[in-house]
Amino acid sequence: MMHKAKGIHYAGLKLSLALVLGLLLVPAYVVAPVLFAELESMQAGLIAGKIFHVANLAILILLVSALLFSYRIQVKKSTWYILGLLVLMVAMNTFGVTSMMSMIKAEAGDISALESDDPLRWAFAFWHGIGSILQLISSLFTVVLVMRNHCSHNKAEEAEV
Repeated sequence: MMHKAKGIHYAGLKLSLALVLGLLLVPAYVVAPVLFAELESMQAGLIAGKIFHVANLAILILLVSALLFSYRIQVKKSTWYILGLLVLMVAMNTFGVTSMMSMIKAEAGDISALESDDPLRWAFAFWHGIGSILQLISSLFTVVLVMRNHCSHNKAEEAEV
């Protein structure tokens, strides 16, 4: 019976991570490019910002569930470290980078209307770049977690199976 419960927790961990990966990839690499191709820059940015905010909140909830599943199946230490880094990077993006970009947009208005050498445009580009890097690294770490075996193998456990 214990082995079945561990299998369910392992499946829950994999599902949580797969959903995190989808929420990292689809808004950033599918939705945002389509929005900016089809809409005015200011409108596309507003919608993309809202999508990223909701996706990142969902990612944080899913990462908490991944941490709970990880606790139940006693994952490898490296999995804990990567999960911790993911929570930190997504939280930084959600509450730090996004806040900085919002403050700059509130002061500047339409970023695309600013002169190319305007300090606000440079500041926005800087924070946008930091957010993009965090998004990419988070995506890569999540791919690693989805593809790996998380369980700590124990000789006594293997003998029971």
